[in-house]
Amino acid sequence: MARNICVDGHVLDQGYFRSGLNRYCANLLRQMERVSRGFDHFRLHTFIPSEAEIERNALVGRQGFELAPHPAMRFRRLWRRGVFALAARGLKADAVFMPCPGPVYFKLTSLAITVHDIIPLLFPEDYRAPRFARARRHLKSSMRWADLIFTDSECSKRDMASTYQLPPERIVVAHLGFDSDLFQPKRCNPSNGPGVLQRYGIDRPYVLHTGVLSPRKNLVRLVRAYQLLLNRQKHLSLQLVLCGHEDWGCEDLHRLIQESELQGRVILTGSVPDSDLVVLYQEAACCAMPSLYEGFGLPVLEAMASASPVICSNRSSLPEIAGDAALYFDPESEEEMAAALEKLLDDSALRRQLVDRGMERAKRFSWESCARTTLAALESL
Repeated sequence: MARNICVDGHVLDQGYFRSGLNRYCANLLRQMERVSRGFDHFRLHTFIPSEAEIERNALVGRQGFELAPHPAMRFRRLWRRGVFALAARGLKADAVFMPCPGPVYFKLTSLAITVHDIIPLLFPEDYRAPRFARARRHLKSSMRWADLIFTDSECSKRDMASTYQLPPERIVVAHLGFDSDLFQPKRCNPSNGPGVLQRYGIDRPYVLHTGVLSPRKNLVRLVRAYQLLLNRQKHLSLQLVLCGHEDWGCEDLHRLIQESELQGRVILTGSVPDSDLVVLYQEAACCAMPSLYEGFGLPVLEAMASASPVICSNRSSLPEIAGDAALYFDPESEEEMAAALEKLLDDSALRRQLVDRGMERAKRFSWESCARTTLAALESL
């Protein structure tokens, strides 16, 4: 039974601020501090970049949940390549927890690590840059040395276990949470919808996709399915809004949306602030998630919590997360995708049903639940 657990908080640094890794670590630690109050059988000691970064991430330390700036964290690679392990040893840690994958060159005590998914290993053609080769090595190193691996979904757990012959008991599923104070139905959180939509050139009902723009997101097929729908319903007033920053490999997508019939109809917003994102969810006719693979699919939860009906791929973790609160399609079939869009847009009763189910479904996921699962597993090390 672990008594003293040291946590690597390097992703709380400003260089990661607003990234998925930063949000995961900050939300998890905030809830771990809250739910562990009164625990006297172990303590958590989190190394942090600086007090300023902790204020930015709204973390509070206390006895039993201690936050300690460490000067070596300024040297990110050096820290990850062994200084963290040595610093934990100096505090006589019984176990260490790394909230994101990193290289493991030696292990001085029990090791727990979070691996959200193994997408860079499953889709190497989408991750060909040198930095991704390094990320793949870190993933393999982490999984080989870890005594305990946290991941986001049963789907990711199965893929890790089968791809790397890992014992399933070494892998713990801790579903992610979302910001329930931000992502709410419009009636609970009135928004300045028209002003936000105008800012992005949205002037009619729209289908929304959120997330990074990359080949794995299957957006070329989504645009073609949208074209099929427009061809069937010539007078349909509908836009397609793709919200998120562009990764590499978007050339085909850009060529497609430059076609004359799509100009002004397909909107690329780029990255948007959270205050605008919640409005885009609330005002959307529906949200579409056509991904070929997702380790979790957080936008599905955010959309459901915002009372937006969801249509999504029937692959990977998406059915696990969305349950009976989404309309599914084969992501490799543009025809099925277009039919799902048409069915949802034409059936107001179905939309209301999915909205109601989605809001209930979203309540099952919280950072508190993620923290409790994580703490219980860490106690067992």
